Amino acid sequence: MQSQDLRQTCGIIVRMNTHDASQLPVFDPTGDESGLVIYRASRLEALLAPLRDLLAATAAQDPLQPQTVLAAHPGMKQWLTGALARQMGAQGIVANLQVLLPSSWIGKLALDQLGEHAVSLPRWQRQHLRWSLDQWLGDAAQIQGLDDPRIATFLDPQLPEGERARRRYQLADRLAGLYSRYLVYRPDWLQAWAGGQHRYATAGQGDSQWAATESRLLAPLWQHAVKHLGSHRAQLLAKLEQRLQSQSLAPQPALHVFGLSHLAPAELAILRAYARHGLVALYLPDPCRDYWGVLEAGDASLWRQQEDSLIAAAEGGDWWRPARHELLARWGRLGQHFFSSLLEGEVREDVRHWQDDETPATANRLTRLQQSIRHLDESLLCPSDDLASEQQDVSLRIHLAHTPQRELEILRDAMLDARARGIEPGQMLVMAPDMQRYLPLLPALFGEPGNPNERLPYHSADVSMSATHPLYGAFLRLLGLPGSRLEVTEVLDILAIPEVARRFGLDDSALERLTEILAQSRVAWSLDARHRASFAVPACAEHGFAWAMDRMIAGYLGSDAGGDAITAWQLPDGTEMLPLAHLDASDAAALGALDALLQQVQKMLSLSDSSLPTSEWVQYFQALCEALLCVDTRDGAAEDAWQALRQVIAGLRNEPAVAGLDPVLHFRVAVDWLKAALQAVPERQPFLLGGVTFSGMVPQRAIPFRFIAVLGLNEGEFPRSSEDGGLDLMRRLRRRGDRDLRQDDRYLFLETLMSARSQLHLSYLGEAVKDGTPRNPAAPLAELMAVLEQADGACSAAMKNAAPWRVKHPLQPFDRRYFDGSDVRLFSYQAAFAGLHQKPAEMAQAQMQAKNPPEDTLALSAFNAYWRDPAKQLLAGRIRLSLEALEDDRLSGEEPGDDALSWQDSIAQRLLFEEVLADPAWRGDVMPDWLRLDGRLPVGQLGIEAWYQERELILYLAGCLRDQGVLADNLQKQRLVIDLDVPLETGSLRISGQVRDLLQHPSGGWQLLTFLRPVQDDKGEWKDQKLRFDKRCRIFIDYLVTRLSLPQEVPLYCTLTWAQQDKWIASLHQADALYRSGELPRERLEARLAWLVEAWLAAPAHPRRYFPRTSWAAWEAMQKDGGDGVLIAKAIANAWDGFGGGERDYSPGYTRLLAGDETFAPGTPAFTELCDFTRALAAQLEYFMEPEA
Repeated sequence: MQSQDLRQTCGIIVRMNTHDASQLPVFDPTGDESGLVIYRASRLEALLAPLRDLLAATAAQDPLQPQTVLAAHPGMKQWLTGALARQMGAQGIVANLQVLLPSSWIGKLALDQLGEHAVSLPRWQRQHLRWSLDQWLGDAAQIQGLDDPRIATFLDPQLPEGERARRRYQLADRLAGLYSRYLVYRPDWLQAWAGGQHRYATAGQGDSQWAATESRLLAPLWQHAVKHLGSHRAQLLAKLEQRLQSQSLAPQPALHVFGLSHLAPAELAILRAYARHGLVALYLPDPCRDYWGVLEAGDASLWRQQEDSLIAAAEGGDWWRPARHELLARWGRLGQHFFSSLLEGEVREDVRHWQDDETPATANRLTRLQQSIRHLDESLLCPSDDLASEQQDVSLRIHLAHTPQRELEILRDAMLDARARGIEPGQMLVMAPDMQRYLPLLPALFGEPGNPNERLPYHSADVSMSATHPLYGAFLRLLGLPGSRLEVTEVLDILAIPEVARRFGLDDSALERLTEILAQSRVAWSLDARHRASFAVPACAEHGFAWAMDRMIAGYLGSDAGGDAITAWQLPDGTEMLPLAHLDASDAAALGALDALLQQVQKMLSLSDSSLPTSEWVQYFQALCEALLCVDTRDGAAEDAWQALRQVIAGLRNEPAVAGLDPVLHFRVAVDWLKAALQAVPERQPFLLGGVTFSGMVPQRAIPFRFIAVLGLNEGEFPRSSEDGGLDLMRRLRRRGDRDLRQDDRYLFLETLMSARSQLHLSYLGEAVKDGTPRNPAAPLAELMAVLEQADGACSAAMKNAAPWRVKHPLQPFDRRYFDGSDVRLFSYQAAFAGLHQKPAEMAQAQMQAKNPPEDTLALSAFNAYWRDPAKQLLAGRIRLSLEALEDDRLSGEEPGDDALSWQDSIAQRLLFEEVLADPAWRGDVMPDWLRLDGRLPVGQLGIEAWYQERELILYLAGCLRDQGVLADNLQKQRLVIDLDVPLETGSLRISGQVRDLLQHPSGGWQLLTFLRPVQDDKGEWKDQKLRFDKRCRIFIDYLVTRLSLPQEVPLYCTLTWAQQDKWIASLHQADALYRSGELPRERLEARLAWLVEAWLAAPAHPRRYFPRTSWAAWEAMQKDGGDGVLIAKAIANAWDGFGGGERDYSPGYTRLLAGDETFAPGTPAFTELCDFTRALAAQLEYFMEPEA
C-alpha cells in the first residue's frame, strides 16, 4: 500500500523531502479524490500545516461551499480555529470553514441522506429517555419479562415515598446511561433484544447473575422502550452506513478529521463508508514514531486475535501484555486499539511527520521522556551524571504537598518562575481530575478571574454551572434547607448571600446587628419542636428559631422597658417566656428579613414530603427565587445568571416534555434534578479565553501548552471509576475498542505528558497534615515515578537516591527552606514571608526597622494579645493572615449539652457583683428567671445540674475575693484610660487603651481584678490554675501601665480569683510599696515595660522564640536540678507536641502555621533561641517571679 505505484494509481504523490513540514500528498484535480488518508504526528501542532495545505488542495470550485473539519472535542474545536488562523500567517484568513464535532456531523449527514428518520432521536437521548424509564419502572409489573428480583428489593413498597421515588429515578437515570452507551458500542445487543432474544449477550456465559441481568431486566425493558419510542440511533447509523455503501451515491466533499484518539466502531464505519465517495483525511496525534497498533513485532491480525482472547479471559477484569515501553503498555491501550482498528480496513495513505524522526542533541527530563515514548526506547530516558544540573531541571517535576491549598501555592510559585523564563500565562494550562475542589481557592491565591492586571491572569473552563456565578450557589443553599438542621450559622450565611440580602434590603450593619440579636437569643438549631423531632431527638422548643422569634417579637413589643431588667412573661397556656432585651424600632427590618426567610423554610418543609407534577414544581421553585433572591439589574453577568437559573428550573418541565410527559415527582426527586442540573458542566462553555486556563482533564486533552500542570493526582481519584450497580454487561463482556473510563484516563495522562512543550508540573497529596503519614499517588503517576527511578538507577546510585524530579514540600509556605537556598527546587515568590528567614545582617537591620515602626502608638489590646497568643497576633494581627473560618463560632449550632457552663458563658461574674458579694447570706437556692429562661442552660435535668455546678463556683470565687478585700461597699468596677509614653532606645512609643476591672481597695488605693477560672479535681475540690507566661505577662503589663498612669502615692494591688497566696503576686505588692516610697525609681518600671514593648516590636523577626505554654515548661525545667539540658528538652517536647496534643496543635491552627515543621530539637537554633528568650523574659520579671526553692 505504501508503494510509489499505488500512490500514483490513487492520484497521490507523497513529497518525501524531509525539509517539507507537511509531507502532503498532492491531489490531481482530474483524479480520484476519495479514500481514507492518515496523517500522524506526536506534536499536535505539526498537523496544522498538512491540514492547511490539504484544505487548499481540496477546496471546492464554488467559493460559497463551506469545507468541513471535525474536531475531537469542544476544546479542540476552539483551539483548532485559532491555531489554523495563526498558521495562515498575517495575510491569511480562515473563512467558510465549518468545524463540527463528529456526532454533530453524523446527525447532519443522516438528516441529509435519510431525511425524516432523524426526527425521533431526541427521545432516545439520556436526559429524555430516563423519564420514560422512570414512568415504566413505576409500574414494572406491566412490562412483560421484567421480573428481576433486585428491582423489587430496591424499590421496596415499604420504603418511605420520597426514598422510593428517588431510588426509582436514580435507577432510571443509570439505565438510560447504559442504554446510551449500548447504542454506540453494542447495537447488536439492542437489535437482538428488540427482536425478543433476551439471552443474546450472555449466551454461553456461565454466570447466572449476569444472565439474569440481561434476560430479566435489560432486554425486556429495552424491548418495551423500542415498542413505545420507535427508531433509535443505532438503527439510524446502520441505515446511514448502508446508504453510504451504495455505489449510486454522488461524489462527496472532502472531510477533514482532526485530533481524534478514539472513535466508536459504528462511527468509524460511517467514515469508512463516506470515504468511498469522498476524501476523508484523519490528522491524528500519535505518541509513537513507529506504528504501535501492535507494540510487539508480529502479524497484526494475529495480535488482534490474541488481544480478543485476553479480553475474553479477563472476564471484565484487567489484562496485561508486555511491550517495548512500560508506560505505553500501561497507558496506551485506548490509542493502541484505535490505531489498530484504523488499519483493519482500506487506507489510501498513512503519513508520519518528519519531525518525529529527529533526536535532539541535548535534552531535558521532559524531552527525554517524550523521546523515549516517541522512539519506543526507555534507554533514552537515562539522565546525565550531573546531579546539580538534574536538580535545576524544571521541565518535569513531581510535587508532594499536604493540602489542595498547598498544591495551589506551590503551583503559583512554579508559574511565576515559568513566566520569569518567558512562558506567558496564555501558554499555561492547569488541570485536575476534580477541579471543583480547587475552584473556591483560586480567587484568594490568584486574584479575580479574568483580571488582566493580576500577575497570573486566569479563567476557569469546564466547570459546573454552579461555580460560574454565586447566584447558583445561593439557590443550591436554599434547596438544601429541608434536609438541614437549620443551624443559626447556616441561616445567617444565607441571609448574608448578596442576592438574599438585596431582596430584604439588608446591609452590612443590619447583618451585624442581626448576628448580635441571634447570639443574644441563644438560638442554636431547628425551626421548631416538630422539626427538631424529625432528627430523632426530643421535641422541645428551646433553642429553635420559633422559640427565638417569639422572644425577639416579645422583646420588640416590650422595648420601652429598656435595659436588662426584662421580666418573664406568663403566657395563657401556662408557659413562660423571657423577652429579648435591647430591641427597638431600628431592628424591625432585620427581624422582618429573618421571619420572611423562616416562613419560606416552613413552606418548603411542608412540601418536602409531597409529590406534584413537574409543571407545578417549576412554578413553586420560580416563586421561591422571586421571594428570596434579587440580582443587581446593573450587573450584566448577574442578569444573565438570573435568566439562566430560570431556564434551568424550566428544564425540569421541558426535559420530560420531550418524551411527552408531565410526570408527578416527589420533592426529593425534583430537588435532586435541580442540583444535578446546576452542578453539571454546561454544553456550551468557552475555552482558551486568555491567561492561565484552569479546567478538568478532558476538555483540553491533547492540546499543546508550554506549561501544563496536573493537580490532585491522588490514589483512588485518578483514574476515575464508574459505578453501575452491577448492571453494566459491557464491564463483564468487553470488546476491543470499547471506551473504558479508567483506560480513557490513562491515555489522557499519556496525551497530557506528550502535550507539554516546556514544563510539566505534576502534584499530589503526598503526606497527611496531622502526622506526616505518606500517601500514595494515583496509579499512572506511580508508574511514571517507577520508570523515572529506574532511569536514575541506570545512571548512578547517587542519582537514584536523590530523585531530583521528586520534590517534597514543607507544610507551610513560609518554611525556612524556601528562602535559605538549601534546595534549588524549593523557592518562593512571596516576599511577605521572606522576612521571617533573613540572614543575620539582614535580621539586625529588620530589628532596627522594627524598633522604629511607622506608627507611634501601640494599642494595649494588641500588646497584651501577643503575650497571650503570639502566633495569632503575628499572623492575623500583623500580616492579616486569618484563620477566622476555623475558629469556634461566636454563634454555635449546638445547644448547651453539658452540666458545666463554659467560662465565656459563665454567669459567675454577673452574679458575683449583682447579688453574691453584696449578700453574704446568698446560697443560690432559687435560679434567676433571666438565667432559667434565656437558653444559657441545657434543657431539663442537665440544666439544673449546670446551675448547681455554677453555684458552687460562685460561692468559691466569692470567698476568694472577700479574703482579698473585695467587700460589699466597693463593688463598683471602674475603667482607667491609658495614654502612656514609653521611652525606648531609639525614641518613644505611646501605649493607649483601657484597663478594666479596677476596684477601690478597703485600705485605700485601687485593686486590679483578674478573673481566673479554677478547676475541679476528681474529688470535686477547686484548684487554682498555674500562672504561666500568658497570664503573668497580661497581669504584669496591666499592672505596669496602671502603676505608671496613677499618682505615685496611690497604692495598687493585684487581686486574683483564687485562694492561694502567690509569691509572685506578693512580690508585686512589695515592689509597689517600694515604688510609692521612692526606693524603686519610675525609670525601673519604664525599663521593664520598654523591654516588653521592644520584644513585641521585634517579634516578626523572631517569630518562634516565644510560645506561652512551651516557654513556661522550659522555664519550670530550668528551675529543677540546675537546669539540666535533657530535662529542658523533654519539657519542651511534651509541652509542644505531647501525647494527646500540645501547644503546636491548638485550634484553630495559628501556632502550627507559624512554627511549620519546627520541633525545637536540642542543639537547633530554634531550641537555643526559645530557651534564651525564656530566660530573658523571666529576668525582666525578677522582682515578680522569684524562683521556687
